[in-house]
Amino acid sequence: MSESELPANSPADAVYTIETVERITHIPKERIVLYYEYGLVATVAAADESSLQFDEQAIHQLRRIANLLSQYDFNPEGLRMVASLLGELERLREEIRFLRERS
Repeated sequence: MSESELPANSPADAVYTIETVERITHIPKERIVLYYEYGLVATVAAADESSLQFDEQAIHQLRRIANLLSQYDFNPEGLRMVASLLGELERLREEIRFLRERS
């Protein structure tokens, strides 16, 4: 397993510390905290900033944010809006898949 991959045998509900997420995503802890404070990524548990914990969905979101920042020069508000729209797009795609499977 490379450092940028999730463990192959990790359960679907696995939770990762901020240090592990930093290692997996190559995003510095300080930036992850900043994204959390801007509301760009959600945690599954957080007593304080030093104990932030993330799931695979958050890791996916962090990678998406890093990708957007590497391609475009967004300010925090623009990034929040684009991240929200991409999340909505993903939710709608899942709903379409669900509806197609039902019919």
